[in-house]
Amino acid sequence: MPTPMLTAHAHPSRRWASGFGRALSWLGVVILAPLALVSAGWTVLFVVAMAMSIAVHVRTQRRRWELDEPGADARFRFGARASRSVRLVDLAGVVVVHAPGASSRGIPITRDAARWWLVDDAGRALGQANTEGIDPVDVERFRSALGVPFVPLALARRADAVPEGMPWHQRHPAGALAVAIPATAAVMIAVVLVPPYWS
Repeated sequence: MPTPMLTAHAHPSRRWASGFGRALSWLGVVILAPLALVSAGWTVLFVVAMAMSIAVHVRTQRRRWELDEPGADARFRFGARASRSVRLVDLAGVVVVHAPGASSRGIPITRDAARWWLVDDAGRALGQANTEGIDPVDVERFRSALGVPFVPLALARRADAVPEGMPWHQRHPAGALAVAIPATAAVMIAVVLVPPYWS
């Protein structure tokens, strides 16, 4: 395999907006840990939260991008260990889905990220490259080198050009939020209603 023209490796530390934001995240874990001893509901919530945190850390650590030198079969590789790829000749544009970072009482915890939906001439999604954990300088280098239009999802929706194959929650972020808020509330109510271990 030829040496890529550009490479970028994600790192979990780049997910955090600052050292203080990272400390606040760990403070949440410290607060949740004793609650896990209260009832089965809190225990399950703690285990799920830790499992998701570990999964995000591992997934970010494995993320790598590569871009070949220009050529007939040049490819943009992305995903875990750059295991997915699209041919540059098939790439017509990129629809950008912005993912705002988390915050607590106005204090940023994680950085904003974006999901690049790679689209062909027929408007079909060829794959998704996630910028989370990638150095912003490297993100801009790849963006310039790909040489295709980058369009925010909001503009793509207005132009009726949402890529075919995008999941519902990314095509309709407002709808996904409308579902997520009551679902989160329902989970918290269920957790609180579970009897404590000593009852």
